[in-house]
Amino acid sequence: MNAAFFDTNIIVYAADTLAAEVAKRDQARQLMQTRQIFTSTQVMMELYGVLRKKLAYGVDAAANWVRMLDGDDVVTLTSDDVIDALEMAHRYDISHWDALILVATARSGQATVYTEDLNHGQSYGSVRVCNPFIEDFLA
Repeated sequence: MNAAFFDTNIIVYAADTLAAEVAKRDQARQLMQTRQIFTSTQVMMELYGVLRKKLAYGVDAAANWVRMLDGDDVVTLTSDDVIDALEMAHRYDISHWDALILVATARSGQATVYTEDLNHGQSYGSVRVCNPFIEDFLA
């Protein structure tokens, strides 16, 4: 099974039962079933927030999605990771949140991060960005 780091937005598509973009929802669900999922504590918290606020999930339903990720490989972020992310954000002129995703991806040992938030195909150090809705590098 191919493995990738999953950014929050990809998991949100999978969770969106009323998705306007059904093809993206279905593809995100397929990825989650066929890839080993790496995430971080940041992704888990962001997911909970988006499910509660934007998708109007109840507390238990949102928490169940977070719990589902707990069985997968989760990177716990450290203060050193935050400092590394700030430096990366400055170097590449990206948001500090996106840089923290890249740092977590590298820490997980993965070379690919699935996300819509960064430039598809661009490499940031050892991590290559893949927007799987454009092209899945792991297919």
